[in-house]
Amino acid sequence: MHVSRTQWLCAGLSLILFAGLALGEAGLWPLDAFDRAITDAIPALRSESLNLLMLAVTALGDSRFLIFVSIVTIGALLIAKAWREAILFGVAFSLMPLIVKVLKVTIARPRPTVDLYGGVESFSFPSGHATNSALIYGALALLSLAVFRKLPGRLIAAAFALLAIMIALSRVYLGAHWPSDTLAGLGLAGLMLTIISIRHEEARLPDAAKFVPFVLILITAAFPLYLLVALPEARDLYTALHSE
Repeated sequence: MHVSRTQWLCAGLSLILFAGLALGEAGLWPLDAFDRAITDAIPALRSESLNLLMLAVTALGDSRFLIFVSIVTIGALLIAKAWREAILFGVAFSLMPLIVKVLKVTIARPRPTVDLYGGVESFSFPSGHATNSALIYGALALLSLAVFRKLPGRLIAAAFALLAIMIALSRVYLGAHWPSDTLAGLGLAGLMLTIISIRHEEARLPDAAKFVPFVLILITAAFPLYLLVALPEARDLYTALHSE
């Protein structure tokens, strides 16, 4: 198994990011001051149009929509007989939410808006939205790079990376998470994506090329329908928007 310098670098940076934030949460450096400086500046940036945009963006990271994206992606790999990748993606997509839940319960950090959720989800560190969406959309980015090796693949991968960042930003904007929660989530996802990139065999992925456009079209078509259901719920859920 060959590990490239780029993969080592990505793994190292992801680990440093997550570990540094976790140490801050443990009180070894003033993480709270960093978070509050950003969070306190957010209300002045809010507007009706930006609220609507961020509600739509964060819906792309909802667990229900991510489950749909996961099923479509793994299903396409199974149809293409890319067994190794289907199993690898399935294990990663299933394992990461469990890791996030264990960390949430262990660290038990309150959210900026303390009455936002109940149970395990009332805890804030790390952000499940940021972690799981960065993992799943990042996996689609890796798949696109492997299938479309030239400019189209790079553009699609860049779009997925931007989407993951936007979802992380939306969580802070909506008052659902501290900035460090989302950064820690991106770090966790980066670690898992590096493992995926090391383990998958690119030689099998071109067989899935004809299914990747179908996956992208299906996800794009399904999102407006999901938004019709999710947006009214989200307007009521994110109470930080109501205090303006």
